[in-house]
Amino acid sequence: MPQREFALWWAGQSISQFGDGVLNVALPLLVLDITKNATDMGLVVAARLVPTVLFLLLGGLVSDRVSRRLAALTSDAVRAVASAVMGVLAVAGHLNLPELLVGSFVFGLFDALFYPASTALLPEIIAADDLTAANSLSRLAGTLLGGLLGPVVGGVIASTIGSPWALVVDAASFVISAASLAAMRPTPTPEASPHSMLADIAAGWSYCRRTPWIIWTIVVAGFANAFVFTPSAILLPLFLRRVLHSPNWMVGVAFAALGVGGLAGSLLMMGAHPRRRVRVMWLVWTVATLLAIPYAVLRAAWIAVVLSVVAGALLMLGNILWQSLMQAEVPSEILGRVSSVDWAVSLGLSPVGVALAGAAADHFGVRTTIVVPGLVVGVVGLALLFAMPSITAIDRRESDAGESGAVETA
Repeated sequence: MPQREFALWWAGQSISQFGDGVLNVALPLLVLDITKNATDMGLVVAARLVPTVLFLLLGGLVSDRVSRRLAALTSDAVRAVASAVMGVLAVAGHLNLPELLVGSFVFGLFDALFYPASTALLPEIIAADDLTAANSLSRLAGTLLGGLLGPVVGGVIASTIGSPWALVVDAASFVISAASLAAMRPTPTPEASPHSMLADIAAGWSYCRRTPWIIWTIVVAGFANAFVFTPSAILLPLFLRRVLHSPNWMVGVAFAALGVGGLAGSLLMMGAHPRRRVRVMWLVWTVATLLAIPYAVLRAAWIAVVLSVVAGALLMLGNILWQSLMQAEVPSEILGRVSSVDWAVSLGLSPVGVALAGAAADHFGVRTTIVVPGLVVGVVGLALLFAMPSITAIDRRESDAGESGAVETA
């Protein structure tokens, strides 16, 4: 295993996720300070998601045609510049909603390149048998820095020197990540495809469509992300600030609690090898959506923190299982495009969902906007899992293989 390459990739991505964790807490507060409007919070988040969704398929195609290391490096460099420009404007007091929307759009455009490129890069620098452990280690460090330390620092920054400085910190983290990728040895460029761009994109979609465990998972995940998980980026701060009247630092603690849970989930998966991977993945994700229900009556901020810990652990367990499944089961030559379809469908409705969430919170109340989508998506997810046997076909295949192996060994 080329440990140097993985170490560089792991270190750079961990630092980048720390910057994201700082920004995830500070940016909603910054928007709220600038515009005083929850709808604008939703628009800024949606402005990053829209170009991501629109260009993900193209990003997947590019990552299957050029060096995946170079694609990820380019994305980090551009996002570093975008974050730095917004940071300078914010510190100077000249950052307004239009600049926030433009900056978010640039971020989203290059997120669309980074996501599939990063997913497809890891199997090139790590042995197939080490993928689950490598993904767990990556999530562990990313969660510790991005999900735990980053949000705490973001909350402290917002409460002391001011939210604008979070953009400067995020820019620095992208610079470090880009430098780590630049220090890696060049990775091979995929063989040139004889097909047109549209034909190659269609091939990725076709593979997903005829693979039940992929298509059903990304469709349900798309609804969960759109109406439950992505809107939590603005609904959790709104709930703590408007409903419970908590201070800014409590917002940081709540986001850090997601990181604590994610850290626990990563540690658990370091040595875990669940036999029924798809079923376990679906169950933990579904239960995570149903954790929205207690918000109907929640009165104390510490309970929200506890729920965040549990949700973070469940989401991390499912995410590691999903990424390892994709990297192990999907052929390498098409992994970038399949990954881009995954991201596109999984995030496809998120811009709509997060924009609606801000408006719905103003109109129907924050509690209702949190509880109703979580209940509906959770119940539908459980129903589909038990009504569609094709979703868990991999589980039965592995179970049969294990039984056959045991008989032959005996």
